[in-house]
Amino acid sequence: MLERVSVAIETVCLGLWAGAMAAFAFIVAPIAFRTMPGMDLFAALTGAVIKGVGTFGSVCGGLAIVAGALRASAAPARKLGLLRVGLVAIALGASAYQTYAILPRMNAISAQIHGPIDSVPRADPRRAAYDGEHKASTRVYGTAFICVVGALALSAFGRRAVG
Repeated sequence: MLERVSVAIETVCLGLWAGAMAAFAFIVAPIAFRTMPGMDLFAALTGAVIKGVGTFGSVCGGLAIVAGALRASAAPARKLGLLRVGLVAIALGASAYQTYAILPRMNAISAQIHGPIDSVPRADPRRAAYDGEHKASTRVYGTAFICVVGALALSAFGRRAVG
């Protein structure tokens, strides 16, 4: 019974987190980019959504780690369970890094620019720094997403035979 509950909790949590991340990356961000009147509003919206998805992911990831650790306590499921837990831990770390390191740096750079970010030439060091942080943010978010999806895919494996 505990096995089935752990599988359900882990799978649902990872599915919800992956879905939230995918919704932002593939639906919200592209629509916001096309419809927001300026880069500043787009940046404010996406930053707030990333923080929200990060908080949601922290809850889902924490629950998935607990459920995954319970599943990994059985010898036949240990290796895959630890791999899943490791992937979720990497995703949580990447999400935290993005929220608490990259986004504050982007906000600090934006504060140095008096006016819209997109009005500053790309050759300006502040704009180049901002664009560099945006690229880092995209890579970190992508890494977290791949880890969550990988853990979700692996959640189907390592189940004990339930009689």
